[in-house]
Order: sequence, then structure tokens, then C-alpha cells
Amino acid sequence: MVLEFLKYAYLNITKGDRMEDILSKCANKAYMDLCRTIRFKTDDSSIKAKYKATICDMLMQKYDVLCNAVSACSDEEKQNIFDKEHNHICEEIVKRYSEISEFTYGQAQKWLNMMLKYVLLIEEDSVLKSYLHIPVDSYIMQAVGSDNPKLKYCLKLECVPKKDGTLGKYSESSSKPWSKWNYEEYIAFQSAVRTAISESNYHSPIEWENEAWIEVAEYRK
Repeated sequence: MVLEFLKYAYLNITKGDRMEDILSKCANKAYMDLCRTIRFKTDDSSIKAKYKATICDMLMQKYDVLCNAVSACSDEEKQNIFDKEHNHICEEIVKRYSEISEFTYGQAQKWLNMMLKYVLLIEEDSVLKSYLHIPVDSYIMQAVGSDNPKLKYCLKLECVPKKDGTLGKYSESSSKPWSKWNYEEYIAFQSAVRTAISESNYHSPIEWENEAWIEVAEYRK
């Protein structure tokens, strides 16, 4: 009963929702996690709403594309196939949303990755679970690249993009905001995290991300 309440309170998802409804609500909720970083070229709210709806509809369709692509290949190929399809989706988001805003790959990954994370809360046995990318924000940047001894889930990696074009540990002042990342910075970050997680006790990056994000959120209070 508690879980059903949380699904409704946070995602507005009810027992009677079809998968189509769930995907739509998760895509729209994910938009809220990045909308404050968007610099629009228009003030017309109807145009903004139209483009948002277009991307959400596209993400709903692409969820099945991801699932089918991963299910259709061998275990050895699944991560590479997921990564390729994930990149195609992000590039399509950037292409379409750049028509009305200054939109980046960093913002596209947040939209797609948060949608997939929300869906996972509902579909816990999703075929995508082991291959999901972690949604990148400043909390995760800190969790990945901090030496803070108070944060037990920190990976202490030097893979966080910096404003000067190099990589290093996380720094609030010198790290490049996630909303300005390009593909090369993003995928290198994901690869470094994936390698570190493969050498840990976690089954997948998204499993680690859940613990690490909460820890940093609590620490920042």
C-alpha cells in the first residue's frame, strides 16, 4: 500500500494505468528534472508545450525500441547495443529541442535517463536494468569524483569534466555543469563509472546510483 501511494504521489501513477500511461507520466516527470536549465529561444508557452509533448511521445516509442534491441542480441552485445540506441535517442532529442532552445547532450541524457529510472521503479524486472546509464547531475558528479571521507559511496574517480576541458575530481567551482556536457564527455564518464561498478559488489551502475544520490542529497542538507 505504501509503494502504491508513493507511485501516485510522486509520479501520479495508479493501479489502472496501462504501460503507455506509465511511460507518458515518467517522461513528463523526467522533464521537470532538467527544465530549469533550458534556455529557450521563445516565450510562447504553446510552442514549448508542443515540443515537450513531441519529445515525450518519442521517448514513449523509443522505450520499446530499447527493450527490443537489448532482448534481440546476445549477452555480450547487450551493453553496446543499448549504448548505441541510447545515443541515437539523445541525438534526436537534441536535434528537435534545439529548434526552440539552446539544448545540449547533457540535458538530453537527463531527460532520457530519468525517464528510464522512473520506469524502473514500476517495472523492477525490466530487461534494461543492468544496462541503464546513471542520470548525471551535480549530486552524482560529486558521488563519482569526490574524496570526501563522509561519503562512503564515493567512487573517487578523476573522470569529471572540468570547465577547462580536462578531467578530474569533482569541484563545485571548476567542474563543468552537467547541462553543458557533450557526448564525448558524457560517455567517457559513464564508461569510467561502469568500470568502477563492475569491480564492486553492485550488480549495476543504476543500483549504485540510487544509494549514492541519496547519500549526497542527505549530506547537502
